Amino acid sequence: MSNLNSLNMSIAQIRYFIKVVECNSFTKASQQLNMSQSSISKNISSLEQTLELQLFIRENKRIIITEAGIYLYKEFKEAIKKIDQAIDESHILQGGYSNNLTIGGLDAHRPDAFVLPLVKKFKKVYKNISIQVENWSVQDVRHKLIDGELDIIFTVLYDVEQLNKEIFDYKVVAECTLSVGMLETNPLCEKSEITILDLKDSHFVSISPQYTPSYNHLLKEICTSHGFQPKITYYTSSANSLISNLRNNKEVFICDEFYRDYLNKSVCWKPLKGTISGIAVAWKKDNKKKSVRLFIDSINL
Repeated sequence: MSNLNSLNMSIAQIRYFIKVVECNSFTKASQQLNMSQSSISKNISSLEQTLELQLFIRENKRIIITEAGIYLYKEFKEAIKKIDQAIDESHILQGGYSNNLTIGGLDAHRPDAFVLPLVKKFKKVYKNISIQVENWSVQDVRHKLIDGELDIIFTVLYDVEQLNKEIFDYKVVAECTLSVGMLETNPLCEKSEITILDLKDSHFVSISPQYTPSYNHLLKEICTSHGFQPKITYYTSSANSLISNLRNNKEVFICDEFYRDYLNKSVCWKPLKGTISGIAVAWKKDNKKKSVRLFIDSINL
């Protein structure tokens, strides 16, 4: 194939291809991109003709990515990431900043509890560093750190402990006990504090291990360490949904005081005796950005 042929493909086509691979479906990709399925299909076919490569095998209503497609997906994904980073860096330079910092927080946590105060304090000292803060689920935040999309993340202690210590480092920002959330009609509300054994006959609302396996692991670990298996009666897709799925006076869920809905008056909250939770800030050891080191050093414990 002549290298000149590659000049006929567009960045948009590459993005469409990446989305189709990740969705494993033309239909789902078109829905997420807010485009017609026929438009996506035509763009992918055009890309295949331009590159003289078969990227997908079409079988009835399903697609199978080829070996060539798998290789191109990995290379295109990295190339698009570098293009986006270059554009972001250019905007930072144009805005008069010397460096940037991307920070990820948890969408189920109160931003005023730790992230915003620390960022505000840092900005006062380092006015020439551009800071972007975005919030996602526990799983998404960790994956974005692993993939290099984020420089620093604030996450729950039980999840940061799952990171590879040879690649990542972390610092504990705050510690507290775990807490139990339940309806006010739950008999356990009469106690001043709750022990883990008090939860033996409770029914747990849990985040699905499909979305946050570390939460499920924590729940099972604290229960089995006291001789019983947690009776999980309902799984949610996110921590934000825990409070909305307490359906009777036997159901409970586990969180801590940094949970966004903590102290919501419609729910009874009790500390869980003998447990430890907390928030940690984590980063990649090989991240050479000066702004990362400056931010970590600015956190006074």
